[in-house]
Amino acid sequence: MTLGERIRYVRQLRGMTQTELAEKAGFTADENGRIRISQYENDSRIPRKEQLKKISEALGVTSYYLSLEEHTNALDFAYSLLEWDRTTNFIIRKEIVQGEDHYLIDFNTDFFNDFFKEWMQKKADLKDGKISHQDYIEWTINYK
Repeated sequence: MTLGERIRYVRQLRGMTQTELAEKAGFTADENGRIRISQYENDSRIPRKEQLKKISEALGVTSYYLSLEEHTNALDFAYSLLEWDRTTNFIIRKEIVQGEDHYLIDFNTDFFNDFFKEWMQKKADLKDGKISHQDYIEWTINYK
């Protein structure tokens, strides 16, 4: 997702109009504020860091979620893994399942171990009806 797509996604998730977001983020309440939010959502303009922080606050989401760089395909992820390989100590194992090769990554760090444990718990809670889909989405966009 691009930055603009993430802004739109959370705005719509919150049930806000572009005008409402503009007002909450400190833009003028007229058409100019709505146009600015539209430009951000369409990626024709990029908000400055301080404006992105205000938009994040208005949407009730971490600014980190909105500031993540776009990763659009598997190649981006592959390059990230290659970069991590230079700086971390993760392990890749090959397992054969029903005659097919499967590759498993053990990130071998407390951060990822804790992250995956929490993620799997949230997914289980969602499946078991302990949390709503909305609660799960909130967790994904506010994970720290």
